Amino acid sequence: MKSVTLLTLTTLALAALPMHAALASEKLAQEKQCMGCHALKDEGAAPAFKKIAAAWKGRKDAEAQMVITIREGSAGTGGPHWNKAKMPDQSERPRVSDAEARELARWILTL
Repeated sequence: MKSVTLLTLTTLALAALPMHAALASEKLAQEKQCMGCHALKDEGAAPAFKKIAAAWKGRKDAEAQMVITIREGSAGTGGPHWNKAKMPDQSERPRVSDAEARELARWILTL
């Protein structure tokens, strides 16, 4: 009986890990002011994260290119960047480390 209970609890704990990671990544996006322009589903001043994920899905360079954009911003609209405004660089928003940019890119690509 104890092994069944332990197995059940372990399974439940492991199942909750992806959800916890997603919540932590969304919180990071809020802390870094990403949500000031982006939203999960709806368009605003910037494309929705789900639209970004769909545009980059399946590209081998998706994570690497997104990390660069998250860290450096965009020069303007068009190309891999679209919508009404350029993405600001780190002089105009909170600093995002390489590790944080990777976490955000990976999270966005799961949406």
